[in-house]
Amino acid sequence: MPTNSEWRVAYAKQARSDLYAREALLEDAKLPECHQLHFLQMACEKICKAHLCGQGTDPESLQSSHAYIAKVLPIIVRQQFANESSHSPKDRSWMIGAIRKLARKIELLAPSVKGGGAHPANCEYPWVKPDGNLQVPVEYNFQINLLYEEAGRHLIKALYTAAEDLIRPES
Repeated sequence: MPTNSEWRVAYAKQARSDLYAREALLEDAKLPECHQLHFLQMACEKICKAHLCGQGTDPESLQSSHAYIAKVLPIIVRQQFANESSHSPKDRSWMIGAIRKLARKIELLAPSVKGGGAHPANCEYPWVKPDGNLQVPVEYNFQINLLYEEAGRHLIKALYTAAEDLIRPES
């Protein structure tokens, strides 16, 4: 039976691969944003699960939900900022709030995560809009433009850093 440490590394490796796939999708401007957002959502979810495995959470309990990003991702970023604080005394508390909002938007991209019924948009499957018509993800503007928001750029950097940190053997 795999250990928590093995699960942590496995989730982190797959998250890093999802981030690389997202980058490749971003290179082709003809591809709809839903595809790169799907890989972003999956990477965030796996990094959060890797973090939780590293904290001792039973990996089996993580298999049945996709709703970890909004709660866990800001914790991961806050820990990274704390580790960097000796190098950068800049106050980043505003960024944690911005990342928390982005994390919730990203979490809601998973079709199984419901936003109180108010947010049916997801990156994978068509859904029925309030007017009764179908919405296809490839034709939807998700309004999550991470590349142009300072918090978004920090979030992407934090995802890569977290993946690498979680892959390294524990000391």
